[in-house]
Amino acid sequence: MKNNKAILRKLQEIVGEEHATDDIAICASYARDQHWHFVPPKRPAFVVRPANKEEVREVLMLANEEKVPVVPLSTGINIRGLAIPVHDGSILLDLGRMNRIIEINADMKTATVEPAVTFGMLYEQTRKFKLRPAFPDAPLTVSVLTNYYLRGIYQTSAADGHDHVLSYEMVLPNGEIVKTGSRALSSSLPHFRYGVGPDFTGVFCSHPGTCGVVVELTARLYRIYDNRKAYFVGFNSIEDAVPFIYNVMNDELVASLRLVDNQSWLKGMCGTYDYDYESLPKFVLCALVEGIDGIFEAKDEIFNEHLRNFVLSEGKGELLDFPEDFASNFFYETLGGTEKSCMVFGLRGNYHCIGLYGPLNMAPKYYEMHRRTAIEVGFPEEFVHFYLNPIYPFHGQLCYVELDIFYDGAAEGAGEKLREYNKKQFENLLNAGIYGWFRPYAGIIEPTIERIGYLAEIWRKFSQILDPNRIMNRGKLF
Repeated sequence: MKNNKAILRKLQEIVGEEHATDDIAICASYARDQHWHFVPPKRPAFVVRPANKEEVREVLMLANEEKVPVVPLSTGINIRGLAIPVHDGSILLDLGRMNRIIEINADMKTATVEPAVTFGMLYEQTRKFKLRPAFPDAPLTVSVLTNYYLRGIYQTSAADGHDHVLSYEMVLPNGEIVKTGSRALSSSLPHFRYGVGPDFTGVFCSHPGTCGVVVELTARLYRIYDNRKAYFVGFNSIEDAVPFIYNVMNDELVASLRLVDNQSWLKGMCGTYDYDYESLPKFVLCALVEGIDGIFEAKDEIFNEHLRNFVLSEGKGELLDFPEDFASNFFYETLGGTEKSCMVFGLRGNYHCIGLYGPLNMAPKYYEMHRRTAIEVGFPEEFVHFYLNPIYPFHGQLCYVELDIFYDGAAEGAGEKLREYNKKQFENLLNAGIYGWFRPYAGIIEPTIERIGYLAEIWRKFSQILDPNRIMNRGKLF
């Protein structure tokens, strides 16, 4: 490898002197994130800020030739260790200058964006057409492209489903540009997920910057309806809520449905801390029914029928009488692009979660393991929180489950407790059975790879074909 100053000069020739640096103060600002309890800080050797896909291509080709690790980053929000370098001498590829909304196709309900376009930016434009993106439950400053490419959580709207990517362009380390879906044959037609051969759009997804750099992505958009109604239903146990959730999801009645504890996420969704949440039942189901005239009324009627049959008549729960503005806040937080979740505001200062996918009928077991393990490692029970979001299509009772701990990061021993919790809980969940993890965060991949058999070897070989010099976000998967 050539010395760092020679590499820096070449990087500056590509992106401009002001957009490539080895300044210690600038590089140090990229050395850690909110996952610092699990991912050791590491300062990159260079920070490079390309303006377009051609500059990305040239940077990757240089890094590939010099065998310099590259760590791509979009907006730098909610990255949880995935954009912290593992190796010395790394290039931090900050894509923040690539922030164009390339196209909004209202007829086809699609948006094409660059890496630094945020959900806030996209919502401002799409709502002019009474459309919206599928929001993750995260700050509106997170990257649309990165969250969709990594199959981020979209529990804000159950009806949107899980996967919103249609196609994208990715620059590989050797400089080749891969176009997935219908892009491979035509750039003039509206985008379609499936093109020639296998579903390469899906195959390339969920590699956290380890295949190449996605420079442009097209995603689905969804309608904003005028007819809507919010419901809040209290339950004292998850078991009591399961039959009602199953029937509501099975009949495809709701736009959004979440079962949360009566403290953490509920405070964010309702938009205020000034309420006696402790007087509520242990768990609160938040549901939103919406649709066009006729369909909305029919869904609402059937929803209420299920409410009577599976909740009220059996005494398993109660319909809660929340202030009227709570329903409005819930709508905007769910479908209107206003992020108020406690991941932003926090309880006790810091937030940790394990996100996973599994069937609804396993939810009570997941929660009990979460509660028991957190207490076992030394967290008080009031630090333990829970979040369940069923997702369409509801095959296999598909749910996103979040096991949350809100804690004080400055408290002595907090990091050690979290690391011990994760180690125990990863094994507990794998032994109990899950569909998969939300993302490959620190510590998750190792015990999981051991259990997926020869698929792990295929995964490794696939990565080696795309990146034989192992420059792309090295150390995050293998």
